[in-house]
Amino acid sequence: MMPRGQRAANFDRVARWYQWMEYLSFGRSLERCRNYFLPRLVSCRSALLLGDGDGRFMARLLLSNPEITADAVDTSAAMLRLIERRANVSVKDAYTRLRIHHHSALAFDPDRPYDLIVTHFFLDCLTQYEVDLLAIRVAKCMRPGGLWLVSEFHIPRGYMHWPARCTISMLYIAFRLLTDLRTKVLPNHAGSLAAASFTLIAQQLWLGGLLSSEIWEYTPAMLPPQKPKIVAIPDPVPAPEPASPSLPEPDPGVFHHEPARDVPINKPGQ
Repeated sequence: MMPRGQRAANFDRVARWYQWMEYLSFGRSLERCRNYFLPRLVSCRSALLLGDGDGRFMARLLLSNPEITADAVDTSAAMLRLIERRANVSVKDAYTRLRIHHHSALAFDPDRPYDLIVTHFFLDCLTQYEVDLLAIRVAKCMRPGGLWLVSEFHIPRGYMHWPARCTISMLYIAFRLLTDLRTKVLPNHAGSLAAASFTLIAQQLWLGGLLSSEIWEYTPAMLPPQKPKIVAIPDPVPAPEPASPSLPEPDPGVFHHEPARDVPINKPGQ
């Protein structure tokens, strides 16, 4: 919830230029981060996208999965118009599969269950309390075994720790000036999701750990504990930068492997 007296961030101001601002700052890295796990989502049938930005991912999701229907929730009317426009241009039946909601994600009341939640570079706009609250609310509308796809900035350990901290601090300053965003530090979304019965099952890091693509599975207490399934899949956008440093492979007797290379998982909070 928004603290009393604090203004809501206004992303209408940057909606028109958001894609080019992103490309100038990070090239195609943020786009690659969003789209990396798209092949893992083909079995999903109902999706809730919170703060999806300008709609590039929504169009890709509807195109890659002809059976899925989606709800897009955002406080920015300008961003929602971009989402709807891109979807309708790219997907002929988008008008029957996409619903737009000009609403706060923290107060949105779903009228159906979902097997996919998507938050791309959205949780970093929230305080820790708001992420905790959102994770609890999302869990109530999730089907057991449903997936939460997260793309987020990430502060790694090692040589990229301080460059990442400086980069993220500068981004917060820039968006405070452009949108009145009041958040100043990254929340620990991993702790919030884990506390709401989500289990991290896949992760891919980019730019030395500055960006993180993650899939979390909803595993409520009624289900048996799930072991992480660490699977690498083809990157839908070719990566020009070198791969992130890898960790030693896990014991093959513990993890279920598809014929692919393992993807390292950082511990929550890293």
